[in-house]
Amino acid sequence: MAPEAHPELVETLIAKVDASAHPAPLVRALAEDIAAGRFKAPDVALVGLQGALDAAAETKACDDPVLAEVAALNDTGARADAAARLEAALAAGASDALQAAAFRQDRICNAPERAAARHLEALKTAAPAGGVIRAAVELLYEKLEAGEAANDPWELLVALELAKALLKRAKGRDLGQAQTSLANCHQVIGQFRPGRKHLDLAADLFAAAAKAASRTKQPENWAFAQHNLGGISELIGLRHQDSAMLKKAAKAYGNVLEIFNAQGNPVEWANAASALANVKAALGRMAQDPVAIQEAVEMFDDVFDALEGEDLAQDRASARANLAMANRHLGEVIGDDALLRTVLEDFAEALEDITTPAPRARLLHARALTHLALKDLDAAQAGFEAALALGSRDFADYRAGANHIGLARVALARGDVAGAEAALTTAEAAFAAEPASAALKECAALRAEVAAK
Repeated sequence: MAPEAHPELVETLIAKVDASAHPAPLVRALAEDIAAGRFKAPDVALVGLQGALDAAAETKACDDPVLAEVAALNDTGARADAAARLEAALAAGASDALQAAAFRQDRICNAPERAAARHLEALKTAAPAGGVIRAAVELLYEKLEAGEAANDPWELLVALELAKALLKRAKGRDLGQAQTSLANCHQVIGQFRPGRKHLDLAADLFAAAAKAASRTKQPENWAFAQHNLGGISELIGLRHQDSAMLKKAAKAYGNVLEIFNAQGNPVEWANAASALANVKAALGRMAQDPVAIQEAVEMFDDVFDALEGEDLAQDRASARANLAMANRHLGEVIGDDALLRTVLEDFAEALEDITTPAPRARLLHARALTHLALKDLDAAQAGFEAALALGSRDFADYRAGANHIGLARVALARGDVAGAEAALTTAEAAFAAEPASAALKECAALRAEVAAK
């Protein structure tokens, strides 16, 4: 897609950069590149832009005549010419400074495939015999985790290209690991972007890895593959209110529990049991079945028994968050306000332990929905806005869109038709990548309510 297709994002990004710190031609060239790329959420795109500008500034600060030429070309926006000058210098004799600058130039040129190839060549030189694949996998996950933590699209794309390269070369025992690594990349990237493309690719790869694993010869590996399959199926199912995918997730988590038990593998068992309970509760809510949700709630007693000990605090916090979600579903289905007030206390406790943006935004959104069910409109609005303030992470624009739907419901409850319409317009833009999504249907239903006012 051409950069001209997103002029508003280009100008938004340029306006947020310190104009006095970077040459205007370079800023515009980078902003146009990023606006035409895969990550359209402004906060995420801005991280990518600032990272590329920082890379250019670092090259410019180097005391090296070749890099001075490279920096001068970058300043004019001639990034390809700068890259060619740097490659010519490397061909004549590589130094540590030139090698480091080459990695930076890959970022400045928005060339993740080239960066991945360069990383692999470096690993071939440095890694011990037979250790290249292992070293590449470690680097891949370093990049993936760094990108996820910092909302940095560049790190995510380099991880993706590394994973693609490894899959092309993988044979035998390495094939499953390569499929899983690539699937993890697609899953994380899919949580930053609208549309199902990356998530569906992740689901296919996790399914292939699970199929290749031997339940009889390598039961633990098979169980981990099943957990991965359950995770992506759950994500897609919750994101799209797809009961078939949620049932697939439940089956996969159930398979994990056939291998792990609370005595021998307490953490693995508890995490799978917590995830299974969460899925069952979501299915129960979709079916308006309080018995099914209550059964899911009761599963958490054994989960917490298995997660004793200070070293398991984070696992316990995640399980506590899932329990609060399940109880929210139950309270809404049976109309129990007292239970919903208790759920608010559970959410408050979970939020004390969960600080990572994506799961925290999910909890804030769920808490806001609980306030909304209790008709505490001020608290509901504050919750949706707090979740939005954490950015576009967690289901990409879908989570942001869901919060705007929440704000539309708040406005509608107040009789603020204009406010509801404005929030719905923003929500619909977030879900536009998938015309058949459940969220757009919810927007349409709310539009009908607004029109009836």
